[in-house]
Amino acid sequence: MTPLDLHVDSIIVQRLFRYDVRRKHGAGLRGQPLFWHADIPRMVEAGYRGACMGVHYYPWESERGWREALAQIDYLDEQIGTHPDVLRVREPADWSRGAAENKIAIAPGVEGAHMLNGQVERIAELGRRGVAYLTLTHFSKNAAATPSMGRGSNEQDGLTAFGREVVTALEEHGIVVDLAHVNMPGVLGACAVATRPVLCTHTGVKGVHDVARNISDEAIDAIAELDGVIGIIFSPNFLAGTMRADSNCVVDHIEYVVDRVGPRHIALGSDYDGWLPAIPSDMRDCRDIGVVADLLRSRGHGEELIERIYFRNAEELLGGAR
Repeated sequence: MTPLDLHVDSIIVQRLFRYDVRRKHGAGLRGQPLFWHADIPRMVEAGYRGACMGVHYYPWESERGWREALAQIDYLDEQIGTHPDVLRVREPADWSRGAAENKIAIAPGVEGAHMLNGQVERIAELGRRGVAYLTLTHFSKNAAATPSMGRGSNEQDGLTAFGREVVTALEEHGIVVDLAHVNMPGVLGACAVATRPVLCTHTGVKGVHDVARNISDEAIDAIAELDGVIGIIFSPNFLAGTMRADSNCVVDHIEYVVDRVGPRHIALGSDYDGWLPAIPSDMRDCRDIGVVADLLRSRGHGEELIERIYFRNAEELLGGAR
């Protein structure tokens, strides 16, 4: 099964440690913590169909954050995007064109509106640079939204007036609104403003494991009502409250979303290389992403559902087919 992964964080590892995303690295330990999970050769080996690569900076507003966002997109364009096995996504149709050309379709996703530094007009530049989505907040409260976990987190403050402007501008410039990391009032507020499908790229659900980072049933319903898609993170801590759970914890959260809102609204958002304390204990790196499909089959799920989870739902949304 060819995965389209909604959130891979290898670029930040390159920026911090000069980790070469173009070079094949060896496998880590089972449950490998923090990073060393993904690079282009291993994604090719795993049969990746596509990926959104996270663009980050320290989660508070600054001009340096905006400059760093552009620098990371430059890195993606100049290094990853020119790799012979990669198709740099520039328009929605490129998500399916990558598969037709036997290449991995890749685009950046900007993780946090703090990187705009309060200037909504910068979203037009992100649109020109082919950004797939923008996450409204990361691990710190900003001018747009409040996180579910991190600096300034709470469950009282909703989307701000600036946040509503951001949602409208993202839709205007063809960038998907991402609700990962956002607190429930912010998720519901963004869904009330949005007129197009939204993403929650890498998350778990409170109905399986009730921690702040995961989303509630009400949030799941609001995302589904917009025909949006929820990507399940590969973090045993968030999914099961332990660092030693295997990929069954991922499947538990997938099944919960499917049972609640149906098969159109679920995908994979691994957060490989995203500084997770651990990935599932039966995984060493991105080449083990097929373990989830195997477990789904063992629980009696058919290939049509697995295809939706692995790439169809994400590709439809990012490709503008919804």
